[in-house]
Amino acid sequence: MYHNESVKIYNELSNQKESFKGQILFELGDIEIKINGKDGVGGLVEEWFGAWCEGKGFDIESANKNSGSQSFPDFFIEGDKLLEVKTFDADASANFDLANFDSYCKSVSENPKRVDSDYLIFSYRMVDGNLSIQDIWLKKIWEITCPSERWPLKTQTKKDVIYNIRPAAWYSDKPRFKTFNSRDEFINALFKTQQEYAGISYLKDYQSNFFK
Repeated sequence: MYHNESVKIYNELSNQKESFKGQILFELGDIEIKINGKDGVGGLVEEWFGAWCEGKGFDIESANKNSGSQSFPDFFIEGDKLLEVKTFDADASANFDLANFDSYCKSVSENPKRVDSDYLIFSYRMVDGNLSIQDIWLKKIWEITCPSERWPLKTQTKKDVIYNIRPAAWYSDKPRFKTFNSRDEFINALFKTQQEYAGISYLKDYQSNFFK
């Protein structure tokens, strides 16, 4: 189910997880400080991950290396396969954005292989400026998403406007909403949510491209 190179990366990361401890230092002029705040940790872990993979000789390339942007995907593996890296504070819930909702609907209808992207997820703990990786997961998007009380797919919704797809509590023993069982369940929830929200759906186009 997962891409071969993703599995190799995940296994190596898991084997070394206990050694992933350190600090974030910032130097400007003649002042160097140890960072205690958690803002920006996700981006730094992503950069570290790219460097770690390069040092290990994995078949991976940053998709945003030259542009400096944070557009999808984060990395290409095995040439053309897609890998996203996400992080969250282990002392809180996973509240990162998986994707912009409307853009994802359009993207999947045009490029169905996006649904098969791998997601490598890190939880971290920051205590007195000391950073450590707590857990690592390798998942598909349907394994980290779920329904919500309002929509067939959990989203970030403000003042009746849907912005982003939000993750489930896949790591919980007693989640309020369980994750989807398959890619098809996720896709159906995605487009049912769009249809309920906007009265439109790209499901027909998606079906012609994907459900063959």
